[in-house]
Amino acid sequence: MPSVTSCSKERRPCAWFNITLFRKNWSRFWPLWSLYGVIWFLILTVGILNSRGIYDTMPDNYYPTGYVVYAIPMGILLSLGFGVLCAMAVFSYLYSSRPVGLMHALPIRREGLFLTNYLSGLSFFVLPILVVALLTLGAEFYAGHGVDLTSLFLWGWCQCMVSLFFYSFAVFCAMFTGHILALPAFYGILNGLVFGLDALFRELARIFLFGFYTSYQLNPWVEWLTPTLCYIDRMGSTGSPNYHFTGLLPVFVYMLAGLVFTGLALLLYRRRHLETAGDVVAVSWLRPIFKYGVAFCSAVVIGTFLWSVFLPQVSHSILWSLLFFLLLTGALGYFIAEMLLCKSFRVFRQGWKGCLCFLILLTLGVSTLEVDPIGFEVRVPQAQQVVEVRLDTPSFAPYDGASSPSVLRREEDIARLVELHQTIIDHQSQLESAERVSSHPYVSQQVGDYMVDVETSGSFYFSFTYLFRDGGTMRRSYRIPVDEELLADPTSPAAKLDALINAPGLAQQEYLSLYRSGDVLTSVNLSTYTGADQIFSSGADTQLLLDAVLTDLEEGNLGRHYLLENQDRYANCYYNDLTFHFYSPEARSELVEDGHIYQFTITIQTTATHTLEALRELGAEDVLILRSAAP
Repeated sequence: MPSVTSCSKERRPCAWFNITLFRKNWSRFWPLWSLYGVIWFLILTVGILNSRGIYDTMPDNYYPTGYVVYAIPMGILLSLGFGVLCAMAVFSYLYSSRPVGLMHALPIRREGLFLTNYLSGLSFFVLPILVVALLTLGAEFYAGHGVDLTSLFLWGWCQCMVSLFFYSFAVFCAMFTGHILALPAFYGILNGLVFGLDALFRELARIFLFGFYTSYQLNPWVEWLTPTLCYIDRMGSTGSPNYHFTGLLPVFVYMLAGLVFTGLALLLYRRRHLETAGDVVAVSWLRPIFKYGVAFCSAVVIGTFLWSVFLPQVSHSILWSLLFFLLLTGALGYFIAEMLLCKSFRVFRQGWKGCLCFLILLTLGVSTLEVDPIGFEVRVPQAQQVVEVRLDTPSFAPYDGASSPSVLRREEDIARLVELHQTIIDHQSQLESAERVSSHPYVSQQVGDYMVDVETSGSFYFSFTYLFRDGGTMRRSYRIPVDEELLADPTSPAAKLDALINAPGLAQQEYLSLYRSGDVLTSVNLSTYTGADQIFSSGADTQLLLDAVLTDLEEGNLGRHYLLENQDRYANCYYNDLTFHFYSPEARSELVEDGHIYQFTITIQTTATHTLEALRELGAEDVLILRSAAP
């Protein structure tokens, strides 16, 4: 005897599409497609009509071409929201036992039911888009700014394709659940699943792996597997004057993905058990994945959050304090998922064994990260293996053209960085147990004839990337505490970092990074405390200042930078900066003004004897003022 879940071909005619059901969906769910159409009507058609009064104030071709092209990315979030709403509407009968039984008693094949409901939901997007396109075309005629059929067709086609993907993905998600409120939850979670997992693993690695580099830039594969982010990041316009649309590749790719999701949804629909109506998860093999997935995400997200709230000053090296919160919230998430699956609060007796297994696996995983069996934390390359090091550091005082060195290429600089890296590894326990920042990092101290608030302690997040001769890379990031005592200890990471940023020749390399032989020095600006800069444009004056600065840099009299705004910084640095403006005869992509103009700025210091003498000769010594003397 066939069960209620079967789809007997003998008892049902070969009906692949039912026009009556299609019309019923349109009449029943008219608020959805009408609201979608009204929103686009207001954005596009009314926007074009309103352009008549401001046409002359906008760039050429903005109306209608630019306006229509700029409207294309607006459909991303619209399609994202309406996609799941339309899927919830046309497949709502799957989530209650009586409607699902009645619908499948109709003389329509399952394939026919699926295709009719799927196409009716898809038409909620396509038909309003066509109507709005025709109305906008009429608005363009009426506005009198010209008609651009290409941009209008591109808008309509892109909206249809984006809607196809999000709607098809929502239908695919609808096949996994028997509860209508679970559908938007699954839809939202799966849309950002890869992004979320990537963030979770990064956070775990950051906590347990000393030196793990956390970048805010997404990996390309993470972006492609997070459709909403990929659409937003890649869809746009070239701007004035042509307003060409950019981002057709993701539109094509996700269109094909939408068709694949549609096929998979049909396969799942054919095998769906009707008695699963009302279940949070309607597919049996997904139930354990849902349960342990909820437990894991609860442990990592909620556990780390509670740990940071209740123990904000606890070092990351104290494993057990974090593990306690992970286990607690992981168990909580496990039993909540079990309750949702069983639709009962009485789950502890039958679920404690699975929870225990999960907690054991979680403990083993966390312990593995802490033990670091692959040697991630202690790996330091040989200087001979490295061809270049790229730095990602904060700016160091004084904040001029060399305050944030970006690249190390000289062998001696690379050797200093490797030595600093090894020192950081040797001081791992001290760095992990260090307080974040002193409660009172600034104190008033006498500097010369003035009382100045100087910085006594702080910390730097120091990140760098090794580029090896074999083409490989290695990234690390550390937080280095700094105070006067650590700076006085030549074996401390703070002292090694100070020595690195003040390595002989490094400041000169940063200041002159854009300089090429044959570039012309056009002028020099001397900043003043009043804001009225002194400008030297005479060739002799500018060359005198440049020669003096270069001599001081070569002798190590200029370019000193500081990790703290301490007494030495205030006593040695002037308020005044020298800015050198250059013109390059050959255009270069890294330069401004059509690739010909660049500049560098350097802060004047008391040790720069040649620079101070040059300023004295030019009569500019009177405007110099020390940082400690600046009000």
